[in-house]
Amino acid sequence: MDYQYFTIICMGSDKKIPLEEVKKISPKILLLMISRAKRYLKTDPTMQEICKKYDTDINIIDYIPIMFGHIDTSAKTDHGTIILNYKLLCDGDFYKDFGYLVHEGTHWLQQLFRNKPTKSSNEGNYLDNLFEVEAFKFQSKYIADHFGDQEAEGYIEGLLDHHDIKGKKRKNKEEELLAKV
Repeated sequence: MDYQYFTIICMGSDKKIPLEEVKKISPKILLLMISRAKRYLKTDPTMQEICKKYDTDINIIDYIPIMFGHIDTSAKTDHGTIILNYKLLCDGDFYKDFGYLVHEGTHWLQQLFRNKPTKSSNEGNYLDNLFEVEAFKFQSKYIADHFGDQEAEGYIEGLLDHHDIKGKKRKNKEEELLAKV
């Protein structure tokens, strides 16, 4: 059954998978999915641009610890490990979620190659955090490149809705997050 889920999730499918079933997928299959995502992202121009910005080889992606877990957000970087929410796999299309790896990969590189810690996403206004802005810009670029500008704009709209950003601040933040890096 695990390989059936691997095929559904990695090849893309309209088939929905209940969260209870996703949580039963073996670690071996989850690691295969993560390895496939890493291989793909090493060929991606946005991820290559991020690595270039941080003056490192794209193959560093092989060393990023990534796992699935029970978290309140879609993804996060915690103590040098990227954690993806199991819920991302329920729609049967992990490929469309690689943008979260771009976002969190940006944080991982920020944390690895700075002389001081990055500001936590829990400190101050989340969407005014320069580290978050940079990661969202790369993520929206990735989404636009792979799924179109409308999809990227929709993602940012959803993000701004989630954080209840309105009025002029919303327009400015949308422009900022969709601007080229």
